[in-house]
Amino acid sequence: MWRILLMVSLLCWSADGQVKCRDNNNGEVDWYIIYKAPKLNNIGTTGLEYLYTDSNGKTETSKSHNKLIDNPNGVLANTLRPIFKPTTSMQKDFGFITYSDQPPGKTVPQKFGHSKGVVMMEKVKTGVWLLHSTPQFPFKRDNNFWPSNGAAKAQTFICVTFKYNEFKKIGGHLLDIAAFPFDHQIPADFHKELIDVTEKKNPPGEGMQDLRSAAGGVFRSFAKHNIENSIKDTDPKRFEGDLYLAIAEEYQTGVKVQTWGCQRKREYSYCGQRNVFNIPSVKVDLGNGEVKWKASNDHSKWCVAENNNNHLICIADVNRAITQYRRPGGGLCFKLKEASNLFKGLIDDTDPCSRKRPRDPDCDPDDDL
Repeated sequence: MWRILLMVSLLCWSADGQVKCRDNNNGEVDWYIIYKAPKLNNIGTTGLEYLYTDSNGKTETSKSHNKLIDNPNGVLANTLRPIFKPTTSMQKDFGFITYSDQPPGKTVPQKFGHSKGVVMMEKVKTGVWLLHSTPQFPFKRDNNFWPSNGAAKAQTFICVTFKYNEFKKIGGHLLDIAAFPFDHQIPADFHKELIDVTEKKNPPGEGMQDLRSAAGGVFRSFAKHNIENSIKDTDPKRFEGDLYLAIAEEYQTGVKVQTWGCQRKREYSYCGQRNVFNIPSVKVDLGNGEVKWKASNDHSKWCVAENNNNHLICIADVNRAITQYRRPGGGLCFKLKEASNLFKGLIDDTDPCSRKRPRDPDCDPDDDL
């Protein structure tokens, strides 16, 4: 019996670590991206369907396996399972931080970043960074991880598996975006940057850095510049606080951007040396044929290169809005033809330069997520 127990233990805690991004079948993947649909009666969605793509070349929808995004044995639950236990039961070489400006049951001051995500890792092994756009997620650290209001709007998730040493830089990024940690367990001998995140003492910063995934993929994180409150809403200097313009300038390409369509003071498309075009609507095949929804039903944040020969794709956590030019936030970018082309194919329309689209009548007057 003890030999069986030892074998199981070794399989469960291999030298490579077990904290990794996981697919719908609990298989290990280097990275994945999820685009969740909104709940809309006119297109027949429940708000739990999604499009999925990963590093293994798999592209599928929740229809492919009939596991919706809140399934306790689905892709998100499989990935988050290492934190589905009391902190007192966690191994001493394991740590995690869940952060959000809209955590369950709390109100967060505006000085913190408009950022949401989960980091968890085993020391000297591997861990994951799950960057997303969903308020109150994870709602609980168990099978009730999905928030009851999570179906309403479209959302994005990107999960990347990193080796432990990369979390020193990821911790620095979380400090730069002033991430608000609403739950955490970081051992005292982990990277100081991660400990500093949990103490919420450091002022926000800005910058970018290259990160290498566990399988060697090259990613780049961005922490954007925050403009001064004294800069007027009509001042061209305000665009210095636009994350997506910074991304466009860094990659020397125009970009097409999807962000929350009901944001107050939503920015119009920008045209200059590098163009930043708003996406007002998308079209997605969720397994039952193509459906469309507007940015007013979409809380996701992502961009792709304007040029079809540039394979940039970024998943981010801030909107294109003047109010958010003053707040910290950031994103994670990489170049891959298949992923970039997949998201380019979802674009139904783009707004022309400098034409401010009227606020959608479907927006709630109090909407400003």
